[in-house]
Amino acid sequence: MDRVTATTPSRETSPSACSPGAPHGRASRRTIAACLVGAALVLGACAHKEDVRGSTADITAIEFVGVERFKKKDLLKYLYMGETSRLPWKQRYEFLEANLPIDAERIVAAYAAYGYYDAQVVSITPRRRHRRCRRRDAVTIRVEVREGEPTPVRSVRLEFPAGPPAGPRDRRVTESALRKQIELREGRTFEIPALNRSVDHLQQTLQAAGYAHAEVKESAVVVPGASADVRFVVRPGPFFKVGKIRFEGLGPIPERFVRNEVDYAPGKPYSPQLVRKVESAVYALDVFDTVTVHTRDGPPGTNKIDLVVEARPSRPQSIKLGAGFGLDPVRWEQRGSLLYTHRNLGANLTRFDLNARAGYAELPSMLNPREHGPIAKLDLSFRQKGLIEKRTTATLTPAFELGIWEGYQFYSPTLRAGLSRFFSRFVETEISYNFRFVDFFNVSPTISSQETILGLDFRDPYFLSYIEPSVRLYLTDSVLQPKNGAILGLIYDLSGLGGDFTAHRVRPSLRLYWTPHRRLTFAGRIELGWIFPFGPRGGAPLDLRFYLGGADTVRGWGLRRLSPQVYPAGCTPGEPDCRSIPVGGNTMILANLEARVQVTDMLSAVAFLDIGDVRAGVNEFRLDHLNYSAGPGVRLTTPIGTFRLDLGVRLNESEYAPDQQRWAVHFGLGETF
Repeated sequence: MDRVTATTPSRETSPSACSPGAPHGRASRRTIAACLVGAALVLGACAHKEDVRGSTADITAIEFVGVERFKKKDLLKYLYMGETSRLPWKQRYEFLEANLPIDAERIVAAYAAYGYYDAQVVSITPRRRHRRCRRRDAVTIRVEVREGEPTPVRSVRLEFPAGPPAGPRDRRVTESALRKQIELREGRTFEIPALNRSVDHLQQTLQAAGYAHAEVKESAVVVPGASADVRFVVRPGPFFKVGKIRFEGLGPIPERFVRNEVDYAPGKPYSPQLVRKVESAVYALDVFDTVTVHTRDGPPGTNKIDLVVEARPSRPQSIKLGAGFGLDPVRWEQRGSLLYTHRNLGANLTRFDLNARAGYAELPSMLNPREHGPIAKLDLSFRQKGLIEKRTTATLTPAFELGIWEGYQFYSPTLRAGLSRFFSRFVETEISYNFRFVDFFNVSPTISSQETILGLDFRDPYFLSYIEPSVRLYLTDSVLQPKNGAILGLIYDLSGLGGDFTAHRVRPSLRLYWTPHRRLTFAGRIELGWIFPFGPRGGAPLDLRFYLGGADTVRGWGLRRLSPQVYPAGCTPGEPDCRSIPVGGNTMILANLEARVQVTDMLSAVAFLDIGDVRAGVNEFRLDHLNYSAGPGVRLTTPIGTFRLDLGVRLNESEYAPDQQRWAVHFGLGETF
């Protein structure tokens, strides 16, 4: 380095009307007194109070001259200095002149780490500016750097003193595969971070292939500004498989159920990924506070690594109380909730959930309730994995609901019994039997006075018995929070095992996710629906037909309002007091597209486009009558879930909306899809 100049900053001031050097004529005693009083007030208001740490100024701007290798924000990560934000909760960088030579050395060291051994800091020049009526001054720092020439890599050698990896043929790692893990290339600039990352990549590649004790040593002979010769010494060591799995600290949790979750691991080639998979599988049982997996070498000569799973059971029971509200253009509701959970009922890992909700709903709103009434729902859920077969989850869910929709109120006891199973990570299947009884009351004459409306057979009360097989194919990076990939689904209902209705109900779906940047995700959904009545009791009940509109389907429409509708006798659509009643349809098409931008760790912004239509006829698709809505939204991620707020605006006219406003605000919990 030639020199580093740290220039002492000078404070700039301008002469005022009362300063001795300011031109003036004869000054009266009153004028002089006013100047003295004004000066005293200014000095009192703007006086600097010396900071106990010895700094009375903040660094507000840094200018780098001659820096091309680094972006400004990247180079600042290595330094004490930084730019103080105008936002009060952001970090403040105080100006300390003693740090300037230290930061100069850090800049030179940063350049050397990236192959610029001749880099020099020519000067660091601070400029101090007094901020009127502020306790602290502002300092702008100008840093001039001469980078010099980078040092290129001349050669990269990969050596195996004990021979190359010699495991099974299907797990053998070739030299060419290892070379792909080396970031340094001949002719490119030699960088120490790339050298260290290459060592990590080589070791991780070998361990992932079963070479648990693989070692990689690196060295480099560097002639600054001329060349760098890089050498990696690789000792793969023996090939290992997973041996026994031992459990510690399970407490009241039966070991056989825990072992069922990880019985695929023994005999598999060892890898850190497999260890993490075992840890995640045990933790996913949701009965442990912590799960840690340790490795231990097996008996000498066996080339086995045993896994020791250490767990700490959580409290089996929990109670959560809550309150909430729903806000929709055609429905407001207020409710309280209670959730009781027992995660190890009967000491056989049976999970029991009691979910009770009660409240009051107003249609269309609290400010103008034309219809209102109490709402309540009680769900009892029993779930156990391994009851029938160790990979199969059995569920039993009796429930009762008291509810209200436009045109009617109802109460309904239901029962659902199902079996579900994952076949590998990608395919989930489920089959369930469902029983449903519904009794309507306070029914609008518009519905009850007609035997058949738009193909709807209105029966009060009714009961329904049906089976529902379904399958989902997960071609995504994550099952619960996908960022890239596709999810294909198909749900089929067969009604006719007794009851008042017989019909086939088919709902295929496709969801797509693409994340080109860590803060930007595009998500899309396409879903179709058919109801095919058959037999003398062919039809679908009013409350189980297809409806769209609301926070989860087509925003810009009120809840269930995108649907065939009926009007009271003598009512003309579009009149202020003429309010239609949605009755659902037999054919449905839905498409959603969202661009999700993560602003902060908790806050995200969304832009969406929704498309949908519902028709009364069987297999009646009207692509020329699709309904469009679009708008912005925000997402707030909290410990209890993701809250969303969307503003949807309809983009075209619709036969279903003569009495509805063109926009709608929706609150919801969780992502739309």
